[in-house]
Amino acid sequence: MSSDAPGPSAPAPQGPPAPGSMVEASEDADQHAPVFMPDDQGEVVADLDEEDDAPMSDSDDDELDPAAADVEDRDAETGEAVVPPSDDATATAASHRAPVYATHWSPAAGDLFATGGGDDVAFFHRLNLEDNTLTTSAPLTGHADSVSDVRFNRDGTLLATAGLDGRALIWRASDGARTAALEGPGGGLEWVRWHPKGDVLLAGSEDFTAWMWNASDGALMQVFAGHSGSVSCGGFTPDGKSVATGSADGSLRVWAPRTGECVQLFQGHPYHDGPVTCLDFHPSTPGLILTGSEDNTARLVSASSGRVLGSLSAHVETVETVGLSGDFNFGASGAIDGKLVVWDLNTLAQRSVAQHDKAVSMLQWIPGTACLYRCEKQFFCTTWVVFFFAQVFFLEPLRNERASPG
Repeated sequence: MSSDAPGPSAPAPQGPPAPGSMVEASEDADQHAPVFMPDDQGEVVADLDEEDDAPMSDSDDDELDPAAADVEDRDAETGEAVVPPSDDATATAASHRAPVYATHWSPAAGDLFATGGGDDVAFFHRLNLEDNTLTTSAPLTGHADSVSDVRFNRDGTLLATAGLDGRALIWRASDGARTAALEGPGGGLEWVRWHPKGDVLLAGSEDFTAWMWNASDGALMQVFAGHSGSVSCGGFTPDGKSVATGSADGSLRVWAPRTGECVQLFQGHPYHDGPVTCLDFHPSTPGLILTGSEDNTARLVSASSGRVLGSLSAHVETVETVGLSGDFNFGASGAIDGKLVVWDLNTLAQRSVAQHDKAVSMLQWIPGTACLYRCEKQFFCTTWVVFFFAQVFFLEPLRNERASPG
């Protein structure tokens, strides 16, 4: 689909392949990515003009009603503030007037991060690395409901915010100006992800679809329809050639961005027996995906072969977060039961278990190490952004266990 012409607003769902089977495609279809980008920029899914003066939305001057923060959102929480038993944070941002639902660091500037929350706004925050003081931008207004996710693009020049109002807004990191408003979904946006090589944005919606836009000009590029439940997680594969989405319908779908065709479907036995809540891609092994579910398990699958490689069972409550190490043959899962479990991907056996007082809501592998960060839910969804509240979990011994590149 051309990037300079809007795509269909809501295409009819395409017939899915049988569970665990790969749809046959032509050689040209397998190499769909080059259609979108000049050859000298690699195989990605958009022909993008990366100039900073992208068209502005007609609604750029819209201001948030001062009373909006006092209106109860369907996703805003009320009650007394949670006081942590200790505060070891280097710095704390307390700009939001409602729970904070999302944070993200700029990949290009180690002192810049963004937040979004239940007060319908987002902020840029810059940390002075010398004295650990914070400078916070003016609120990024424009959403009419909670900001569910915030994400910087690959070079840190743009920020995308996802709203439960069904819109994604694009902001320049340099000055906070809004450059585009991406619309179309009929339900709230659960998450947003950028393409690894271009300014193309992917978002999952409560209306059972995922949407892909050219963030430079706001053009709709593709709508991925086929799920029968909210699209709860997803993203571009690390090579940028495919899209994967997980859903409350219990399925994982892999899509061809060029055509919007579902080329792989995991659903039913031996896959999850409940809604899919999270997923992660292996950084260097093509097609390797780890997913978590409300069925209290994680599943390791290969989108390349169409096989479920294993079921990882150790939790007794919903798996909230998963991660694959790019340096060692390890995967990790965190759940509402407070367990952080590290898995040996060669044997699919538990390698280490750390028990926490509260639900583990996020985890992140530290590149080049066998260490990871985790965050407890008690402090993640609060008005105060304690962005260094995490524990480093070390794995020993390591010996010669580095993952092969493929």
